[in-house]
Amino acid sequence: MPITTFFSRRDDERQENTERRLRQRLVVHARNGRILYGFSLSLNKNADSFVLDLVDRNNVSLGKSIKVPFAELKGVFYVKSFDGRFDPAMFPHVIPEGSLPVVLEFVDGEIISAYASSARSLEEPRFYVVPQDERGNNLGILVERDALTGLYRAEEYRQRLKTEFEAYARLKADSGLPKQEVLGDFYFERHNYIRALQYYLEVAKEEKGGDERRLMKKICAARYNIGICHMRQRDYARALQYMEQVLKINPNYEPALKQAGRLREKLAARMARTQDASSKSDPSGEESDFPV
Repeated sequence: MPITTFFSRRDDERQENTERRLRQRLVVHARNGRILYGFSLSLNKNADSFVLDLVDRNNVSLGKSIKVPFAELKGVFYVKSFDGRFDPAMFPHVIPEGSLPVVLEFVDGEIISAYASSARSLEEPRFYVVPQDERGNNLGILVERDALTGLYRAEEYRQRLKTEFEAYARLKADSGLPKQEVLGDFYFERHNYIRALQYYLEVAKEEKGGDERRLMKKICAARYNIGICHMRQRDYARALQYMEQVLKINPNYEPALKQAGRLREKLAARMARTQDASSKSDPSGEESDFPV
């Protein structure tokens, strides 16, 4: 089932927009953390591999194509833009009729709520889903099933979390911590740092939010780990933002100081490569792990 069947097109789109949507932007995530950007006119999910025409995050062609084996991937992400900037009006969020709400847990710890076309499609070696997050950059994802550690129906996942949290809360009953902080700790221990941060910030806003020093330490840890997740995805700009947020709270947070320095170097190197029109390297500045 082609990914384009998930998406509606506006009748008043100009021809140039139609052509751009037909040649959909792909962000390819490998299981080892590498990320490649490009286009493909030969992507068949039932094949063993596909050819990707490489570009950088500014959508500038790198002048070469590579063969990408599905077996090495986490997934192929169909995106609205390579740099994360887009006009939401051009990409209406349409939930496919009769779709199945699911939750995907990947081997790298990422958790994505999405819609699958059917329960049967989830049994295939790779399958398409549409993310629930309409504000995000992802239009759809071709998921490699072997890259998942968990695949749940949404209601099943919610019940599982509820049961696990109730057991966790009983263990923390004598801690004296507010419920929202316990929820933050619960999600932090499950590597869902974004959700953990949300709960920690809620507690921090309360007048009786507990020990401020303890909370700030947890907030720094959550933001630092979110930054690390962005680093693994090679989104160095977002990663640096989180490291700087940590340092704003605690200028002496040694791990964030170290990572912020590395990130500034990587961003400077990336900018230099972008400005070099003759550069033929891939977006990460290293040789591709995929065979040519």
